Formats: sequence, structure tokens, C-alpha cells
Amino acid sequence: MKALCTWLAVVVMTFAFTGIVMAADNDAHSVTVTVSNINEISITGGDITLTINSATAGSNPDAENDATCGLLWTVNTTNKKITVATNQASFDHTLQVEATSVTGGTSAGQKTLSTTAQDLVTGVAETLGGCTLSYTASATAAQGTQSVAHTITYTIVAGS
Repeated sequence: MKALCTWLAVVVMTFAFTGIVMAADNDAHSVTVTVSNINEISITGGDITLTINSATAGSNPDAENDATCGLLWTVNTTNKKITVATNQASFDHTLQVEATSVTGGTSAGQKTLSTTAQDLVTGVAETLGGCTLSYTASATAAQGTQSVAHTITYTIVAGS
């Protein structure tokens, strides 16, 4: 009987200490997640060349169009827009761009490019968006021949 009591005491003590040991295996801490302002933009399709090389006799040269490039953007804040500008301050031809098939904003219509940033897409807020960039180059016969490389910059800025 004494052996049985000793055995029961060992079993009870084992379970008692096991409970204390198991309780010590738990701990907790705080995890803070901060999502910062994200305004990312990317051009798709690469560089393009617009060559004006035909005309109807008695008329100005035919305009050249290209819609093989696009923009993609990720914005997680409100009241944003996308602007467009060229780096060329002086050129004799006309270069225009329009955002078409816009998702995640509203096209501001066709813009004649200059060094002054102009609204291209407005109403951009907390969205994944994109559009096709439709370029048109035109020139008059009186403007002669030329070749000008433009660097076109698209920027996400605060909306107005």
C-alpha cells in the first residue's frame, strides 16, 4: 500500500510540474504593421519612333500615330493625378499624347506636349490603374525636316 501511495504521489507531482512547465512555454508580443504612401508608375512598351514621311500633294504631311505603349500605376492614397511633360523646350513639330482605355482614373483628353506639366489622368485614388498612351506627331511643310528626341515624363502628384 505504501508503494501505491508513493506511486500516486509521483504521478500527481509529475502532472503538477508539467502544468507549470507548459505554462512557461507561452509568451506574446505586439506586431505593428504600417502601410506607407505608395505612388508607383511604370511605362510599358519601351521607346517609340514616330516618322512623318508621307503627304498628299498640296497638303501638309500626314500625322503619325502610335499606341503601343502604356502606363501602369499603383496608388494607395486619395486625390492624385498623373501629369505629363517633355524635356524639349523648343521644337518645330507638334507632339500630342492622350491616355485611352483608362482604368483607375479619368482621361484629361489629348495634350500637346511642352515642358510645362499637364494633367493626363485625373481622379486617381486608392487604385491599381492603367491606360494606353496614344501619341500623335504632326508637322507642316513650312516646318521643314528635323529629328528631335523627347524624354516624356509621367508623374503622380496631388490632385487639385
